[in-house]
Amino acid sequence: MILRLFFLSIAMMASTSGFASDTTLIFRQLSYSKLFDTAKEENKIVMLYFHFDGCGACFQMEKTAFSDPEVARFYNSNFINFEVNTLKEKGIEVNKVYSIKMHPTYLFLDQSGNELHRIVGVFSPEEFLEQARHIITNGKVLSDYKKQYAAGNRDSDFLFAYCYMLRDAFELDSSIVMDYLNTVEPHDLSEEKNLKFIYEFCVHNSQTFIPFDSPYFSFLKQNKEKFYVYLEKDQVTARIARIINEACYIAIEHKDEPAFKKAIQALEEYDTGEPYLFKETDGRITGIMGIHLVLQTSLAFYDRIGDTVHYNKTLESYISKIWDDENSLNFYAWGVVNSQANAGETNKIKTAIKCSIRSIELNNNYANNDTYAWLLYKSGDQQKALTQAEKTIEIAKKNNENYTETQKLVDLIKTGK
Repeated sequence: MILRLFFLSIAMMASTSGFASDTTLIFRQLSYSKLFDTAKEENKIVMLYFHFDGCGACFQMEKTAFSDPEVARFYNSNFINFEVNTLKEKGIEVNKVYSIKMHPTYLFLDQSGNELHRIVGVFSPEEFLEQARHIITNGKVLSDYKKQYAAGNRDSDFLFAYCYMLRDAFELDSSIVMDYLNTVEPHDLSEEKNLKFIYEFCVHNSQTFIPFDSPYFSFLKQNKEKFYVYLEKDQVTARIARIINEACYIAIEHKDEPAFKKAIQALEEYDTGEPYLFKETDGRITGIMGIHLVLQTSLAFYDRIGDTVHYNKTLESYISKIWDDENSLNFYAWGVVNSQANAGETNKIKTAIKCSIRSIELNNNYANNDTYAWLLYKSGDQQKALTQAEKTIEIAKKNNENYTETQKLVDLIKTGK
């Protein structure tokens, strides 16, 4: 209650602030050592903006949200805004206190420097303003939610809001997502807010939060049509395929044949021969899942358990599928360069070299020539590998490409280290 009254008192002062007419967000030109004294004098919360020169996401925020008149008026009236360039001398020193690694990050601190709230990333003007209004008018801050959660609050509405707060702070983990879903009655999973929740958080920041063997994944898979009402059909499918594919690799890691067979059987339905582009809810494409998923995962499984016979048989099928695809050929060949494989090592290297040569025939470029050089080195033919590496560097120089990795191979061969 005291915290809420404190926020409300600030909100009432906003209308009389001298910054109310500003049309862009203003960062105070004062030293960090004076920051919290100024906050006490003006009875305001501190907003620290962590950025660096050349940060594309930071630049986007500066050109959109920070330049929005309504955002500017509210932030300038209610906060002491202070920027921290984490790659410049003064900013480096300030960031030693906070250890911020993701940019842009916005920390909201009380007048003693205690963290109240945190958000990370790019927000629209409306979203950025909503965050501030929640802090000022509702006292809705992440630090308070963390305390409530630690004290045992598992109310459904609280957990729902907490998940989105943690998402915006880039701190969400799967346990909180499952905590919320476990409060939802099965018949309520079909509500719009829960369909969108499952869709957004089944895979979050490239991690699977709703696993293959959970009832919520079963609900997603069995009720796809309900999701299509609100969400893109291909993206619902992409999430299902992603979760199944990951289940295959978890089984591979643990050499769990029954689990692998269950997952690979489910994956067959989604192995359509077309790649899956993975889009976030804001439309950004953040991942791609290739084609021939069943063959790829089967190769990985037989490799992991050391089954040479089945590995070689599957490899033959896979290579025939990708023989006219330069990128898939190079992708497979490069995977062999990096593999610590068990099954069919000699045959694998020979096949990878064959794939690499074919990829070069289809499109002679730096990437597949580099792969070929490393494969020759891995096969034991150091002289031929050196010749190929030097040829690869010439290709890179001609096209103004970075050849650091190939130079490493040349140095490795010449020094024997």
